[in-house]
Amino acid sequence: MSMASVCSFYDAATFSGISREINATISGICGGVFDLGSSCIEKTIIDAVNLLFLLVFYLLLFLSCILHHSDHGRTRRSGWASLFLPLCCALISIAYFAAALLNLIKGGHGRFIWFVYVIRGLIWISLAVSSGFQISKWVRILTSIWWLSFFLLVSALNINILLAKQEIQTLDILAWLVSFFLLLSAIISLSLNYTQYCTKSAKLLSVSEPLLPEKDHAIQGNSTHTHFFSLLTFSWVNPLLCLGYSKPLVLEDIPCLLPEDVANVAYQKFIGAWEHLKMNKSSNSDRKDLVFKALYKVYLKEMIYVGSGAFLKMLGVVVTPLLLYAFVKYSDKSEGNLGEGLILLGYLVGIKVIESLSQRQWFFWARRTGMRIRSALMVAVYQKQLRLSSSGRRRHSTGEIVNYIAVDAYRMGEFPWWFHSTWASMLQLFLGVVVLFGVVGTGALPGLVPLVICSLLNVPMAKLLQNCQSQVTKAQDERLRATSEILNNMKVIKLQSWEDRFKNLIESLRQKEMKWLTESQYIKAAGTPLFWMCPNIISAVVFLGCAFIGSAPLDATTIFTVLVTLRSMGEPVRMLPEALSALIQVMVSLHRINTFLLEDELKIDKTEAPVSVNSDNSLSIQAGNFSWDPEATTPTLRDIYLEVKGDRKLQSVDQSERENPHYYAPFSTRYLKFLEMLV
Repeated sequence: MSMASVCSFYDAATFSGISREINATISGICGGVFDLGSSCIEKTIIDAVNLLFLLVFYLLLFLSCILHHSDHGRTRRSGWASLFLPLCCALISIAYFAAALLNLIKGGHGRFIWFVYVIRGLIWISLAVSSGFQISKWVRILTSIWWLSFFLLVSALNINILLAKQEIQTLDILAWLVSFFLLLSAIISLSLNYTQYCTKSAKLLSVSEPLLPEKDHAIQGNSTHTHFFSLLTFSWVNPLLCLGYSKPLVLEDIPCLLPEDVANVAYQKFIGAWEHLKMNKSSNSDRKDLVFKALYKVYLKEMIYVGSGAFLKMLGVVVTPLLLYAFVKYSDKSEGNLGEGLILLGYLVGIKVIESLSQRQWFFWARRTGMRIRSALMVAVYQKQLRLSSSGRRRHSTGEIVNYIAVDAYRMGEFPWWFHSTWASMLQLFLGVVVLFGVVGTGALPGLVPLVICSLLNVPMAKLLQNCQSQVTKAQDERLRATSEILNNMKVIKLQSWEDRFKNLIESLRQKEMKWLTESQYIKAAGTPLFWMCPNIISAVVFLGCAFIGSAPLDATTIFTVLVTLRSMGEPVRMLPEALSALIQVMVSLHRINTFLLEDELKIDKTEAPVSVNSDNSLSIQAGNFSWDPEATTPTLRDIYLEVKGDRKLQSVDQSERENPHYYAPFSTRYLKFLEMLV
């Protein structure tokens, strides 16, 4: 036998051995059947193609970062693409990782099914990363081609499955839907790249472009042109922090606010929704919650985004006891699988990273949305005060209006944070109870008794706190009204030596306010120890239930999982009373601002009249009737005849005062108010 024949025989044997290994691996994934026409094999091929794109994408990304080929003049993706697409891809990835974890814990069909789910989870995480890291032209082109080919392959596979009258899994349907959005984003990206290329080519032929950019655009460019990873990790603030570390910051170093964060923009959005709702709601009963409805209409999308961050953070906290349960079970095995341990470790790191990032996004966007709400309401209250009628000014003093801006608008700005904290805490408590039932079974039933008792005690405490907050607000408004009137008439008080009398009046009003403040603090102090002790009581009752019922063994797995679950339930139990108290304050402030913004306004078009050019009179009134109360049946001033020349001064007195010879320069308050209104 020749040397060439030996080599060819060796190569054929080696190739056949490799082929047998590949076939055995794929057969293990697809249930022991290797058929190129099966949907399982086609999904495996699609996963291999996606892995190839994944490797090329990370290679290009690494080279772009090393060579600093970042495209600073790129066009940003639209708002839905920069936030919605990464979130959807991350959720699909979490679903695949969860399926792999369940397959590892419970065991499933096929030896490598969990590995396939992990690969698909990594692919979807990479798709989420690719939607944010668009730092160079070639990376954008590669991601667009990847998304386009991914949708075409997935569509061909699913259409083939439907034609064969087979069932498609729910997760595959969701992945198909998200791949369609990736296709739309890829088409938009390619069209924007082509438009940008044409615009750049046109600018090269033009000589009218200024050499230096405008200052405002240059300042705002640092905060607006940020990619998804920068928004996710808040790395966009790093240049400002580095500059502040190197030297004291001055006003020119601080970038301008984004247009959507300016108070005037927030006010225009709010007042547009307010006027639209005010025109549609005619009766007083329909106008009860106009402020809330206007805020709901303007900030619904931002509240949903904040809620998604709170939901992901809550899921991360709830899943942690399950991971601990899997870790303890893994440690109890006599022969541990290294791959399974690494997978569990990867899950732990990934979940904690998602929890941390989502919590920071939740905090930031809740405060940012609250700032916009507070700014809009402050401007709305100020603008309303300028147009307030005389009857409205009698019902709302200057001190109360200042209170609307300084206190009530601030509480409304805290509303996004406390609202999402409330429902996330309740949902976290419910899911914690579900985890307890999944771990210890019916042994968790006795633990529900103290939990339900603590929850029911929130109802009377919430009502008492709401009553106290309402009384505190009324007492505060009364004190501010009295203080404002005293300060406006300080000269008369000093002249008559009435300082002690009015000082005692202010102190009595302050004591009334302090009474309700003290009562509200006593209610909070009575509820705090109860809610701090609730997790310890529940854990003791749960362990007693497990011991008597015998639903679960009291081993390390059960004890550690129950303790971690109850520890995760301790924070929402502690936060719920405070959150309910804050929401009660928000409800009171919302009602006060809504009542103020619905007050009567001055009708400017009816108070202004054209002045005759040929007349010598600056003011002429014939049989005038005037009233300060629009609901009064009898006018305050009747049959007023008055003519004022341009070069004369005017003094007005009552008839009774005019007949008194000992009254010197008697000014009537009614007529003075009347003249002030005319002026």
